[in-house]
Amino acid sequence: MSDAEDRVRRAFASGDKVAFDAGDEVPAALLAELLLSAQVPGRGLWISGATVTGTLDLQFAEVPHAIRLEDCDLAEPPNLSWATLRFVSFAGSRLPGLHASAATVNGDLSLRGCTVGGEIKLYGAKIAGSLRMRKIRVRNPAGPAVMADHCTVGGDLAGNGGEFDGSVHIYHARCAGGVEFDDARITAPGRIALAADSVLIDSSLFARRCRVEGEIRLRHARISDGLILSGSVLHNPGAVAVRLDRATIDGGLFLSRGLVAHGEVRAVSARIGRTVALGDAEFVTPGGVALRLDAAVVDGVLDGGDNLRVRGEFRMEDATVHGPVRLRGADLDNPGGVALNAIGVRAHSTFHCCDGFRATGTLRFANVVVGSKLCFDGAALDAPGGVALSCWRAQAAELTLCWVRTPAGRVDLRHARIGVLRDDPAAWPERIDLDGLTYEILEPQTDAAQRIDWLARDPDGHHRQPYEQLATVLRGQGKGDQARLVLLARQRRDTAGAGVLTKLWGLLQDVTVGYGYRPQRAAVLFAGLLVAGAVVFGLHPPAAGEPAKAPPFNALVYTLDLLLPVMDFGQQSAFVPRGAYQWISYFFILAGLVLATTIAAGLSRSLRRT
Repeated sequence: MSDAEDRVRRAFASGDKVAFDAGDEVPAALLAELLLSAQVPGRGLWISGATVTGTLDLQFAEVPHAIRLEDCDLAEPPNLSWATLRFVSFAGSRLPGLHASAATVNGDLSLRGCTVGGEIKLYGAKIAGSLRMRKIRVRNPAGPAVMADHCTVGGDLAGNGGEFDGSVHIYHARCAGGVEFDDARITAPGRIALAADSVLIDSSLFARRCRVEGEIRLRHARISDGLILSGSVLHNPGAVAVRLDRATIDGGLFLSRGLVAHGEVRAVSARIGRTVALGDAEFVTPGGVALRLDAAVVDGVLDGGDNLRVRGEFRMEDATVHGPVRLRGADLDNPGGVALNAIGVRAHSTFHCCDGFRATGTLRFANVVVGSKLCFDGAALDAPGGVALSCWRAQAAELTLCWVRTPAGRVDLRHARIGVLRDDPAAWPERIDLDGLTYEILEPQTDAAQRIDWLARDPDGHHRQPYEQLATVLRGQGKGDQARLVLLARQRRDTAGAGVLTKLWGLLQDVTVGYGYRPQRAAVLFAGLLVAGAVVFGLHPPAAGEPAKAPPFNALVYTLDLLLPVMDFGQQSAFVPRGAYQWISYFFILAGLVLATTIAAGLSRSLRRT
């Protein structure tokens, strides 16, 4: 027996540590003999600094002793598969791999600071304590660095500061503590870097300041506390960087504080408690979807303020947010495409796209329902030649459109239902769709002429509803005269797009009675004609048709008889003008007929609309 072997045997009995110098060799067979022999009493194996030759084969064994091979060099991967173990530590050691599938460890399994040149196999392992991999270095670029699918960990699964050249698999694993990969690096380009579908974590998953090449996948995961990726750099361009589809994260999703994601980050149909934090993060997928929250349910706040940057589409179709949505100061950039797709969103509180919010590309808020305020105050929208903002069929208690400058592109408010609509006349877009828009209060309360210019910006201005809606609101504010000006402008716009005869008839109604909205004008014209006729026929009275039967001539009543086609005072039939005065009488008859017709048409239209 060599001196090294003798030292190991004697230390095994007491459980004392045996420290070897570099190059001292200890056979793996000796270690297995001590650990498995019922005739050799001992308290545990604790060796450091040795070179272990051969394979430590403990598969299917029941080992009642602690195993501590720390800072050692192992020539072959230890085989602990299906073994029942008490406590295992390879801290600081160098291993070509580790086979521990289906092993049962009744304490901790420590690989802290290890350098592993192959796969760590923990498939189906049951670890009553913690799985410790802090500052581990694993190199298996062609396959998994860690295979721990269906693993059960009673404590924490810690890989803080680790470097994994190859993917980490914890699919359908169960961890009663937290999962920690802070400051770690996982490299699996073009593949799944962290495979954690259906994982169950009773605490949080921390991956702060992490560097990941490949996809982080947590579909159907259940995390009782938070998922924190703050400050991490995720690189999987042209593919998915983070996939959280149908995951449940009770303590919040934190993609903030310097996070940079090259590749799509998606949480389709996920359920997220407390908050989704996106502040000071950058999501980059030019020309594609950079951040997708379709059909997600957020039980708290969706906070994208404080320098959120999205290069690509931010998509959250049919999402439900029970708290406020805060995108103050966010910068969304997707030229020629959709910058923010919020179609069908249900925001039970406020939805803020204001205070420095910038969007290059279309904002889609079709069918959105906002319980309180949908705000674009101080926002800058750029979609040249396209639609800058679409709020088709949107509903909100309040909508504010006080942009920092005029949006480049159309604004679509068709069929939106708004309680209070606030805007800024100085920043009205050149084109705005208003058909079907309803609102209860309109601010600021500008004069009708300015609001008529607002309505005239609708490219489909032939619709009557926007004018009637504005007139209704103005009447509700006690501004009946302003409401009539709006309706008059609508009638003039209708006439301008009609045929020649209709235009002439409309012009006649406009001049005479203002389409029924200026009846005082008809009274002035009638009075003017009445006075003019009385003067003309008073100076040149017509001759009586039958002098013996004619009543005394009255120039005023005679003119009134000419002007009123439906009334007869007996003057027109009794007196017959001659020469030029006959033509003058014809003019008064025609003028009265036209005036009466236009008054009737205008008044009937006014009464019908009011």
